[in-house]
Amino acid sequence: MTRIPDRDRRWFAFPAILVLATGLTLYAARVYRSRAVPPAQPPAAPSVDELIRTMSVEEKVGQLFMVGFPGQIMGYEASTLVKDYHVGGVILFARNVDSPGQVAYLTNQLQKAATENGAKIPLLVAADQEGGLVNRLGPQATSFPGNMALGATGSADLARRQGEITGRELRAVGINVNFAPVVDVNNNPKNPVIGIRSLGEDPQAVARLASAYIQGLQSAGVIATAKHFPGHGDTAVDSHIGLPVVEHPRSRLDRVEFVPFRAAIEAGVQAIMTAHIVFPAIDPTPGLPATLSSKVLTGLLRQEMGFTGLIFTDALEMGAITKTYGLGEAAVKALQAGADQLLIAWPQDWYDAVRAIQRVTQAVKQGEISMDRVNSSVRRILAAKEKLGLFKNSQVDQTRAKEMVGRPENQAVGMEIARRSITVVKNEARILPLKPGYAGRLLVIGPQESTLTQVEELGGASSTLGKALRSGAKNVTEYLYPVSRNGYFDLDTMVSRARQADLVVVGTYRATTDRRQAQLVRSLLGLGKPVIVVALREPYDILEFPEATTYVVTYGSTPVSLSALGDVLFGRIKPSGKLPVSIPGVAPAGTGITW
Repeated sequence: MTRIPDRDRRWFAFPAILVLATGLTLYAARVYRSRAVPPAQPPAAPSVDELIRTMSVEEKVGQLFMVGFPGQIMGYEASTLVKDYHVGGVILFARNVDSPGQVAYLTNQLQKAATENGAKIPLLVAADQEGGLVNRLGPQATSFPGNMALGATGSADLARRQGEITGRELRAVGINVNFAPVVDVNNNPKNPVIGIRSLGEDPQAVARLASAYIQGLQSAGVIATAKHFPGHGDTAVDSHIGLPVVEHPRSRLDRVEFVPFRAAIEAGVQAIMTAHIVFPAIDPTPGLPATLSSKVLTGLLRQEMGFTGLIFTDALEMGAITKTYGLGEAAVKALQAGADQLLIAWPQDWYDAVRAIQRVTQAVKQGEISMDRVNSSVRRILAAKEKLGLFKNSQVDQTRAKEMVGRPENQAVGMEIARRSITVVKNEARILPLKPGYAGRLLVIGPQESTLTQVEELGGASSTLGKALRSGAKNVTEYLYPVSRNGYFDLDTMVSRARQADLVVVGTYRATTDRRQAQLVRSLLGLGKPVIVVALREPYDILEFPEATTYVVTYGSTPVSLSALGDVLFGRIKPSGKLPVSIPGVAPAGTGITW
């Protein structure tokens, strides 16, 4: 065997080494490309704490405000508030709404302005989409009959479905906060501002339905807001106008007013709105509303009840605040008390919001409000925005918005709630149900479309009692009376026309505060003709004419409620609604006749 010299063996081995090295290099390159150099990704959003560290005082203070503005486009006012004053949120009303596509475009423009300026933080966009007469999205959105009608159904499943549908429609147009549900326990028939906005007078029932609504709404990616803390249900003063005082002892508040709020917190509600009401049992400071009380917001809500979500104030321009405090001073006091975001929704001068921002900025720089206090609220606000996914994408699809809002299957749920809410309280004369195709002379007397409080808006579809009843009768005459105290109320003409009718249906609209309506009904009952009295708002109207023998409650005058009323009166469906409130001396809660 011939032996190869050592030097020759080294030359023979070299090509093998070269091949092996080349292979290893190529393999390493592949590994490097596959592991060390991933495809380009957009930069990750900074964490909340990182963002707070980079923000200026002005940017932080701006986040503490939610503001309203005029118009259906991002005009000068909105642009100034968002770009120059870095507000953390905006609120929309019917004045800002034309169509789902328009609202989607508006919220996109607002978000674009927010995320391209200052600290580049997206907005919370809110609305009061309660249902009934508090409906900001207008007639193209799904029509729900309102809270007290929902309470009359007693159905948590319907409450959850209403919340989910409302949430889907709001999120589709770029609204990510709903100032709903109202969880106030309405046990005062003289309450001028809550009334049919409440789910009822039983704290446990209110808690059960509100919790279901909250879960449905938040499952659709919209922040639910339980309001008005600690409770606005037992007041006789409208806080939009004056400052109510609730004198109940703490034991009663725990037993009634606080129950739905505790349940909402347990259900995971992400926000709570304050009430401009004095509660001496919690804070004995004379004339100090809950919104400005640290004993209420920090001591009770945060520390005792353990709420960790957002605290919104009710609108600071309301009379309960401005008749005692200036807007700027109220803003400072609310933050000192523990509020997170200050709502200035519809002041007489939009620039009042700027002045309030400037006053809070001054208070922070001068040490009246500590930076720790500011940072804790900013942190909660930014965390809420992060949870909503706004830092990743704050824009919505305009085409999808048009498709999502007011779908037939959604409207069907609104109609189901309305039908199951209609409550027959009295049917002593056995007039009901009427025969379909009623051929007698039917006179329908009802109110002109109207609002009674500052929170209500006529932004939805309209109908009248007469229109709703024409579907079941052949000979209908309708007469509309004004609800406004300045309108001409022609009692003699209405009574004269009733004398010529075979049957009269008369609708009342908070007759407890309008003696003209009560006099009308009593005059009609005195004719000796069959009369069906329909309360188109709160059930308490019969207190003004307890002699009425046929009495029906709709809890609202929206088209779905009026249509459902027609279905009940003409026997197309059986009534199933139960009073969610008692009518003192007339009917207890739970009353509801069927056939």
